[in-house]
Amino acid sequence: MFHIIVDFEMARDEKRGREHQGSEIIQFGAVKLNDAYETVSEFSRYVRPENLRIDPEIEALTGISNEMVADAPTFGAALATFLDWIGDEEFCVYSWSRTDYYQLHHESERKELLDERVQRLLDHWVDFQEDFGKELGISHSLKLEHALKAANIDFEGKAHDGLTDARNTAHLFVLSKDRKKFEKAIAVIADMFRPKQRLSTSLGSFFPAGLDLPEGPEDEDTEI
Repeated sequence: MFHIIVDFEMARDEKRGREHQGSEIIQFGAVKLNDAYETVSEFSRYVRPENLRIDPEIEALTGISNEMVADAPTFGAALATFLDWIGDEEFCVYSWSRTDYYQLHHESERKELLDERVQRLLDHWVDFQEDFGKELGISHSLKLEHALKAANIDFEGKAHDGLTDARNTAHLFVLSKDRKKFEKAIAVIADMFRPKQRLSTSLGSFFPAGLDLPEGPEDEDTEI
């Protein structure tokens, strides 16, 4: 079985509420590992957005400009090449958070490209960020850079490049498969976030009776 570590970069539509609802992928980045957790192939492809332009903030963040994607394939063509690269053998896909999953799902659906091959990809998707948090015993959503630092892994390259982020996520993924090394590496950060003792007073006692507290944003993770 192959393990596919992915990271997508997106141009955003600020008029939409959720990033994935109107955003478009501008880079596919991925690393393919075999059953021995060795890198056997890498994938990087720029994508020309069809409905958006890359704004200056995204260009500064990713290093991807409108000029760089002017001659790039559109989403449908790049996605087909990506799926061909993954191949027909058994696989599992991993990303740092569910953002890339939602982006791929909604953009494929919006552009009428949600076929059997795309659905197969989505059906074999794992949120590695969530799994990492469970190993630590915390509910916080860690940024990739912080998780790598906690595991004593140097971040290689420039962040927010699809292939670079996929490579660094792969380093963390490979470490997680060596139980002894992984448990030793995360011991310090686990101690930082696991509660040392129970609170003797409930949170409700700090607020007057009948006070309506505002609800947080729906499905919004806070990364630290």
